[in-house]
Amino acid sequence: MSNAWSALRGSPFRFLTSRWPWRSLAYTLVHAVLWVPALAAVSLPLLFPFWAAFLARIERRMVRLAGFEAIPGEPRRRGLARLQQPMLWREVAFALVQVVTGLLSIVFLAVAGAMSAIWMVVAFAVLTGIEWQQRPEPHELVLVTLASLAATVALPYVSTLLTYGQSFLATTLLSPRVEELQSQVTSLARANIAELDRFEGERQRIERDLHDGTQQHLATAAMRLGMLELELRESIPAGPAQTAALESLEAVRRETELALDTLRDIVHGLRPRTLIDDGLGAALRELGHRMPVSATVEADGVGRLPLPVESSLYYIASEAVTNAVKHAYPERIRIELAAPGDRIVMTITDDGLGGASSARGTGIVGMYERATMLSGDLLVDSPPGGPTRIVADIPRPR
Repeated sequence: MSNAWSALRGSPFRFLTSRWPWRSLAYTLVHAVLWVPALAAVSLPLLFPFWAAFLARIERRMVRLAGFEAIPGEPRRRGLARLQQPMLWREVAFALVQVVTGLLSIVFLAVAGAMSAIWMVVAFAVLTGIEWQQRPEPHELVLVTLASLAATVALPYVSTLLTYGQSFLATTLLSPRVEELQSQVTSLARANIAELDRFEGERQRIERDLHDGTQQHLATAAMRLGMLELELRESIPAGPAQTAALESLEAVRRETELALDTLRDIVHGLRPRTLIDDGLGAALRELGHRMPVSATVEADGVGRLPLPVESSLYYIASEAVTNAVKHAYPERIRIELAAPGDRIVMTITDDGLGGASSARGTGIVGMYERATMLSGDLLVDSPPGGPTRIVADIPRPR
């Protein structure tokens, strides 16, 4: 029984012994409690929209009691822009309807309490032998008791039906429409692109600082170490002392050159110059040429994309091929970049050992995050034994 309606149509015994009557009772109790503030909010028109938004947040979760999925909300605008959202007025409509359904909940609870009390009172009086002021006939007691018992059994059905109807109405009114979801996706995509722009600006600053600052200092230090070597050869006579000094100097120079090479790799890994000057296709071809295995790149016909998008896709491709070479030992890697319709699809395939998983490291997690930031999806198909296929599918930026 996946929801209240399927429970109602099932076996009576299974229904009465299931969780649905109790869930429906909880739903009805909450609506009865909310009826009083709802009635007060109706008398305050300026505050009623705020009450409607609060009530909608509660109802979006409460519908799960009737077996519905929680209703997704939508980002709320601020100020007067909030009045332009159709969802606000549907929330107001739902809040007005809740004034009526809340009253129905109170009436139901009152009737349920009365019906359940009648047969219990009659049974108690008969069993204890209490004297009646006006003793009813036995058949009247039997009829009243049976009617009360029948009503008590029927009450869970009424409660569940009422809960299902209210939840169905809430789902109809409070669920976002298709055009609203599309607008939400567009807004999120624009916000993500703006965030990526900010990130790219910060990354450019780091690149400049590394290139113009640290990298230049290390290059200058390496040059001065070379000059110092010449001075040592001239100032210290040949012998053990000169040899020891030159060996120490050589060790320092090797460490300096290693640090410089490492820094250059970091700067290049942040974003290659080819990506900025010539675009993603050229950067992917350059990435393929640097691979120690055979790499094929097809990236024609896509054109230039916003730099944040190209940087994120390049990161995904670079991380994918680096992971493949490091862990899967492939013989061939293939990178395809295509633009079917209004999508950008990048596919990285290798014939390595497979078994790629986010549990093995943060690389795939970072790739997922990049694709999500672009409002797209990332598919990783990597069975043990290979091959591995990674697909990044994002909407084309407008």
